[in-house]
Amino acid sequence: MVIKTRKITIELDEETYKKLVEQAEKEGYSIITDYIIYLIKRSIAGEEPVSLNHIIKKLKPRIERIVQDETSKYLMLINEIRGKIAELQERIEQLSMEIDGLKKQLEQQPSVKPKQATRKTGIERLREEKVVFESNLPPRLRRDRFFNYLEREGAVILPLSKERVAVDPDYWEEFKKKLFEELNTSNEEAIRKILGSPGYELFMKLKEESLIYYDPRQKKWLPASKEYFK
Repeated sequence: MVIKTRKITIELDEETYKKLVEQAEKEGYSIITDYIIYLIKRSIAGEEPVSLNHIIKKLKPRIERIVQDETSKYLMLINEIRGKIAELQERIEQLSMEIDGLKKQLEQQPSVKPKQATRKTGIERLREEKVVFESNLPPRLRRDRFFNYLEREGAVILPLSKERVAVDPDYWEEFKKKLFEELNTSNEEAIRKILGSPGYELFMKLKEESLIYYDPRQKKWLPASKEYFK
């Protein structure tokens, strides 16, 4: 058998030619001359011929592993989504049952007319708010009359230089205990945490009026005048 590649003529016996054709087909070459040229080039370069099929076989396990890893990731994600969907469906069903139960309860209950909101008195509001500053009162309110009323009801009235302050009597005792017994710092943030919002505002008013002062040696707040803290 004679094979011509460009200007070179190669003579092969029929058996060798058949084997060469079979090997070329195995390694992915459809044209025998291309395969021969490939073998010659690889031989000249001193490298062992590596066929296309050999490369594919070598890469196949790696490709399969990558595909398997990526497939596993997507399967895990899909299973996680399925679990969340199932959990969401259970919650929806539970909420639906609860809503149906509430509807039945409402249908069974007799209709009740809403009660009219009762207006709170000044002393009731003071018990809730703990401290009332004159500067925060509505403009039309008769202040003297209001503070006289609170004082008759037992409120503590502090006549400061700029305004009057009404304090719930129970809260006043609590405030004095925290101020003179528990506070051991002049740090305002720490004071705010201990006294709370209404207590801190009252504290600042007393401080501005110089009715209290901090003794760094004793680490205590002390009254400048006992008249306000009976």
